[in-house]
Amino acid sequence: MGVIKELAYRLFVAAGVTSAAAWLNRRKAVILAYHDVYTSGPDPVANYDGLRLRLALFERQMRYMATHYEVVPLDEIRDLPAGSRHRRSLAAITFDDGYANFYRHAYPILRRFGLPATVFVVTDFLVHGRPFWWDRLRAMIAATQRPSVRIDVDGIQQFPLATAQDKQTTLTDLSPRLLTLPPSRREALLAGLAVDLDVDDQTPAICGSLSADELREMARDGISVGSHGRSHDSFLHLSRDALLAELTESKRVLESVVGGPVTWLCYPHGEFSADAVEAAIRAGYRSAVTVIEGLHDPAADPYAVRRIGVNDHMTFAQFVVAASGLREMLKDLLRVRRQRRGEMRGQPTARIRGLG
Repeated sequence: MGVIKELAYRLFVAAGVTSAAAWLNRRKAVILAYHDVYTSGPDPVANYDGLRLRLALFERQMRYMATHYEVVPLDEIRDLPAGSRHRRSLAAITFDDGYANFYRHAYPILRRFGLPATVFVVTDFLVHGRPFWWDRLRAMIAATQRPSVRIDVDGIQQFPLATAQDKQTTLTDLSPRLLTLPPSRREALLAGLAVDLDVDDQTPAICGSLSADELREMARDGISVGSHGRSHDSFLHLSRDALLAELTESKRVLESVVGGPVTWLCYPHGEFSADAVEAAIRAGYRSAVTVIEGLHDPAADPYAVRRIGVNDHMTFAQFVVAASGLREMLKDLLRVRRQRRGEMRGQPTARIRGLG
C-alpha cells in the first residue's frame, strides 16, 4: 500500500469517517475471514501471502471489534431480517482450515473478549492429520538451497529460488497452477519436487491440525464448527457425485465430533458453482461463506455469503477501513466516476465542451 493511501486511511480512522461508514452500513454485517495466527515464525517465504497473522495484531483487532461492534454467532447473522437496522454494527469472526494454532492462540483471546467465532474444518486434516499440499509446497521452497528448479506443470519451466524474493515470486506463480491439477498429479509433482530441491517433504509444527477433543471443548464455549469440505479439493473440479460425497461425509464427521448440527459451509479455495450450491443444499447445509470481498447483506444469497479477508500484510488502519465498509464505498465511488468519464468520452466533442 502506498504511503499517501495509508495516511488517508489513518486520517479516516482518526476523524471518525470509518465510524460513520459503519453506521451507514448497519443494515449489513461484517464477517471477518482468518486462516491462522502465530507467535513466532513462520518463515517469511512460507507466509508470502500473509495468511498467518501475528498474534499481537489479531489481539488488537479483536479488542477493536469488541469495542466498536456487536460480535455475534454466524447463525444470528444468517437469520437477520433483510433491511433491519441495529444500534451497533454486527460482525462475525471466522477461521478457515482448522489449524491447531486456533485453539492455542486465537481461542484464548476470543474468550478474553467474550467473542464467538466459527472455525471451518477440513475433515481429512482433522481425522488423518494430512498436511495441506500448499503448506508442504511452502515449506519445501522456503527450505531449499537450490538457486532454481525446473518444474513441469503446464510445460517445463525454470523457477528462480536464489533469494527470498525469488522464492516468494515462485510461490505466487506456482500455487495457483498446482491448485488446478488433479490430486494424484499434484501429489506426484510434490514428491518429485522434494527430490529436486533436496529437502524433506515435511511441514513445520505450526501447520498441524486441531484435535477432535479441542473442537468439542470449544463447541461448548461459544465456538461453532462449520465444514470446509473433506479433502479441501476445489469444488470446481469435482463431479456432482463427488461433491455430494465431500459435503455429506464432512458434515457427518463434524456432527459426530461436536454432537450437534453443522449447517455452515466454507467453499475450499473460495471456489463454487451452481452444482456446488445444489450439493450443499442436498447435504443439509443452510448457508455457505465465500472469499468474495464485501459486507454481508441479509437479503443476499445465503449460499454466497461475503466476507472481509484479513492477512498479516494489512495495517490496522486498513483493517478498520475494510471492516467499516468504507473500502467498498470508496471503490464504488471510483467505479461510478470512471463510468461517467467513459460516458463523457463517448459523447460528441461539442457537448463535452458545453459541459465545461
